[in-house]
Amino acid sequence: MLLAMFGVISAQNTSGDLFAKKFSSNVTLFSDIVLNAPEGINFRAINQGAGIYGTYTFPIEKSNFAFALGAGFTMHNLFSNGMLMDSSTASYFVPYPDSVLDGRTLKYKNNKISLTYLDFPFELRYKHPDGFRFAIGGRLGVKMDAHTKFKGDNPETGDQEKVKYSDLPNFESWRFGPTLQIGYKWVDVTFFYSVTKVFQSNAGPQISPMSLGISLRPF
Repeated sequence: MLLAMFGVISAQNTSGDLFAKKFSSNVTLFSDIVLNAPEGINFRAINQGAGIYGTYTFPIEKSNFAFALGAGFTMHNLFSNGMLMDSSTASYFVPYPDSVLDGRTLKYKNNKISLTYLDFPFELRYKHPDGFRFAIGGRLGVKMDAHTKFKGDNPETGDQEKVKYSDLPNFESWRFGPTLQIGYKWVDVTFFYSVTKVFQSNAGPQISPMSLGISLRPF
């Protein structure tokens, strides 16, 4: 029965031009939900990120289906109340304190981990002549950058500061996860879940992002 349905769907496109545009690019805006946060560490509900990709499409004969391979960059920003601390063997979060010893109230405006990956997406795409489309696949990535940014009161002195720390240890150097996109014409709703964790096993909190967003892509 499934094979029969596949045949009917594939037969809808007899012109062979649904994937005439072989190369396409897209921009994705998304928000991350951070899973498995350590106790006492609260990540923001909205953790905005962005991605830009280019893909090449390989149509499956004259059907509504095609394979696609590509490359691009994805940038994640994970905002929380946790100050990232590093030792020689592991990283861990310490909650940002509410006050210093003299009772002064502490505040911060920005506290985040920023991650940049060189990603290689691959997809099986379906496209209907009316404009409906979906794609299922995966994304393999290599970490290009990991740094923290903090702007606010120093937890020990109370003085305002703006600091950035780069070349952070204990982060996983690669990642992989499934992707799903459903859309109409140029606009897609996108989903990505990182099966691999942000930090190496036994070297940091085992958090992982789940990304939901909107993509503009004329494939």
